[in-house]
Parts: sequence; structure tokens; C-alpha cells
Amino acid sequence: MAEQTIPTRRLLIGGHQFLIGYQQQQEWAWLIATAFFLGGIGGGLYMISFFSNFKLGALIGILAVGVGKTAAHLLYLGKPLRFLRAVVRWKTSWISRGIIGMAAFCLLGAVYVAPYIHVSFVPNGVAHAFGIAALPFAFFMMFYDGFVLKASKGIRFWDSYLMPVLLLCYATLGGITVTLALEVLANAATTKRLEWVEIALLVVNLVLIGFYVLSARVRGAASELAARLLRQERLGRVFLLAIAVGFGCTLVLAVVSVATHSGATMAVAGLTDLFGHFFVLFAILRVGIHAPIRPLPLRGIRSEALA
Repeated sequence: MAEQTIPTRRLLIGGHQFLIGYQQQQEWAWLIATAFFLGGIGGGLYMISFFSNFKLGALIGILAVGVGKTAAHLLYLGKPLRFLRAVVRWKTSWISRGIIGMAAFCLLGAVYVAPYIHVSFVPNGVAHAFGIAALPFAFFMMFYDGFVLKASKGIRFWDSYLMPVLLLCYATLGGITVTLALEVLANAATTKRLEWVEIALLVVNLVLIGFYVLSARVRGAASELAARLLRQERLGRVFLLAIAVGFGCTLVLAVVSVATHSGATMAVAGLTDLFGHFFVLFAILRVGIHAPIRPLPLRGIRSEALA
């Protein structure tokens, strides 16, 4: 059977070609998914590690944002100077606010973890105060990419206040699972109460992602099409695998870890959660569909053209 594509039409006007119809966004894929993923995980890991007094986790959280997220953004932009110019639009741009927040978080957090790596240049009490000052910026890292997506008005599937809430919950869950996994690997005492919070957040996140996808219809036909693509063909398989591994496997492993006090099981749960977290985010980015000038019927559309 011949493959059907998203209904688009090419129109020639005044010697210029225009594409009219449902169109998949082509710009944001692996690099932006990596940047958003590392930003949320880094902020969440710092927050949870700070309150657990686990300096190694805080250090890795700062590196995830300062090195990983920044590198992914720079590779995407291609020209580092564009990154600097983006700062000046902080009054209207969530991207500009994010860059400022990243810089503040990394600078303040670096002073906090400096005594841990034996390069401290301030007393421990002052370093701890810097760590506290970094907390609101770490919290900002956990959800601001959701507002970046929400602000993309041309893609209705992302245009929901549930998006920053979803990313915040994912970042919190990721921060908990990675903190627990690192505590196991570092032979540190694990924070037991976090295991129960992890299990609760797994359920909450699953409900949130389900509600987000099922409510896509209210945001228009393009959003409905995007939600359909998350349940069909190649992107659907990626998304459903991420749900099965990220939620199903992680939940089973977390329950087993609580019941058996197995540190190794908790460490594996951290890996499954990160796998699911990344590929759910990647799938959500890939199904971003630009609405047509005039709504076109959805009947007969297959997702293969967008995967």
C-alpha cells in the first residue's frame, strides 16, 4: 500500500513556493531534547541532593546544566554568539530568562560545591548560603523549558499550561531517582523517604502524561493529530516503549527495592526512569505539528510521514 503523507499542498505565488497544510516541525529533535532533559534532571538533582545533604549529587546536577545543557544548546545554534545575544530579550523571551537562570544557578551552585572538591575560596557557612541562593534557580531549571514550549504558539500540542507542570513533575521524579541511584553507587546512606515519594510521583506523572495526550483534542485539529501520532506507527512505538520502561519498569523496580532494601535494584530503577524520561520528551518534541492556514481533514493520515 502506498504511504499516505500529511496533507500538504505546494502553492506557487509570484515565483515563490509556499507549503500549505499540516507540517511537522523540523528544528527541534535530538539536541533540544537533550538540552531540555539535562536541564530538568540537573535542576531536580541539585534540589533533591541539597536537601539530602548529598554534595556529589549537587555537583553532578550543576554539571548537567552548566556543561551538558549548555553544550547541547551551542551545538544546536552552531554559532555561540547567538547564545549571548539571546540574553537581551529577557523581558519577553523565556529562552532569554532561561539563559540568565542557567548562569545564576551554575555560578551560585559552584560556590556551594567548591568545598566538596577542595577548591573552596569562602568559608563553609558562606558556601552553604550560596547553595541556598541557588535553589530558586534550580527550581526554575526544572520547569522553564515547559514555558518555552508553551510559548511556541504555532504548535498547538505544546500550547498548554500543563506542559511546564509536566516537566516539573518529571524533573522532580528524575532528581529523586538519580539521587537514590548515586547514593547507592557512592555507598552513601540512602534517603529512605525518597523511595516512597518516587513511587507516588511515578503514578502522578503517568496520570499527567495520559491526561495531557487525551486532552489534546481541545487544542485544535493539529494538536489532535499530534496526539494520534503518539499512539501510532514508529513514533507511537517509541512513546509507548518509553512509557512502559520509564513508568512500568521503574515502578516495579522501586517497589522491589523498598520491599527488599536492594540498592542495586534502585540503581537500575534510576536508569529505566532516565530512559523513559528522555524518550517521552523526545517523542513530544517530534510530534509538534504546525497548524494549516485552513483546517484540513484528519481522515486517512498516517504517522509514517512524520517519524
